Amino acid sequence: MRNFFSQQMTSSTIALLGILASCGPSQPELIKTTLQTPDGPVTFLAAPNGHQINKVIGKNDLVKVMNDGANIPEKYRPLIDAFGKISMGCSATHIGNGLVITAGHCFDAPERRSNNQPCSEFTIAWGLRHDKAAYLTSRCDMILAAETSNDRDYAILRVSPIPPVSVELDLTARPNVDLRITIFGHPQARPLEWSQTCGLRTSEEGGWGRFQFSHQCDTEPGNSGSTVLDDSTLKVIGIHDGGRILDPGANMGWNYATFLADTPIREFVGGNPLPDPTPTPVPQPGDDQSFGPFENSENRILTTLSKKEGEAVSFRLEVDTEKNYDKVVVTTGTGEVKQYSGKHAVEMDKLPTPVTIQFISDRSVKSTRVQLKSISFSN
Repeated sequence: MRNFFSQQMTSSTIALLGILASCGPSQPELIKTTLQTPDGPVTFLAAPNGHQINKVIGKNDLVKVMNDGANIPEKYRPLIDAFGKISMGCSATHIGNGLVITAGHCFDAPERRSNNQPCSEFTIAWGLRHDKAAYLTSRCDMILAAETSNDRDYAILRVSPIPPVSVELDLTARPNVDLRITIFGHPQARPLEWSQTCGLRTSEEGGWGRFQFSHQCDTEPGNSGSTVLDDSTLKVIGIHDGGRILDPGANMGWNYATFLADTPIREFVGGNPLPDPTPTPVPQPGDDQSFGPFENSENRILTTLSKKEGEAVSFRLEVDTEKNYDKVVVTTGTGEVKQYSGKHAVEMDKLPTPVTIQFISDRSVKSTRVQLKSISFSN
């Protein structure tokens, strides 16, 4: 299935044209490229004029994350399950409540912002490390906003199921030059690797756009969309987009990223990092549950039907939502997913537990209610 954005920009050519910053090198025309690797596809932007696509600058500082982070500084370990690999070959970060950020070019985003586009053909594997399989795979439910231009390259997604770990955001302002930064991602589609640290530099030094900055943290194709973290606060300050090497044998080259503060992320988090999802009460046998009213751009778990109550659960699901825009997602304990949009009354018979019921809305809610009736558990 072709991504919506490919109708506006072909997957093989995203031309980022223009001469930037006369005091720095000019930005080359960049072409979206997909490369097959032993670990899967990688998606990245590359110059067609022979610039090296590998974004390792000087000595390779990339570190394979092993043993649940035992081989990296302790302060990073609580975050590593918040980083994911997207199925088309980019990196992503969960920032809370099912919101995920990555690079726009991964989805063929147009030069002008596009909103609320489908993306169900893509998945994200969370917590994939060199000695450990992913602990969760989420579906991309919607691309809330995305852009790939000379000045910005970002995508903001909603996913489900929601990962339990997230990274906080710094939305105060653009950070200062020389701030120590760090990056986690999936270079060449490999399991999680750490860039170590480097300094934030101005966009002029690399010849990038007005809402971007330069850095020399090591990355490779597949790191596109990795978040750039303030190494002191461990909060997200940017989204890594790409780079170019001018001299493979020397420290001559610049990677670049988009400032988080210059994306529309505030529209979706209210200007503050998202809180953890509020726990919902465990339903009891025979209970009826009713949900609504709903909010704009909402993505929340309405209820979880626990395995503690039984190996299977039956109930009647009644859905009255805005057709083709808002939806209810039912996920069973075996990973089966059922989605309903519009008006439905469905008998759910002996679904394997745990079963989650999730509601997802767009920016203009017209949905009225979601009800579960006659809940019963069995073994």
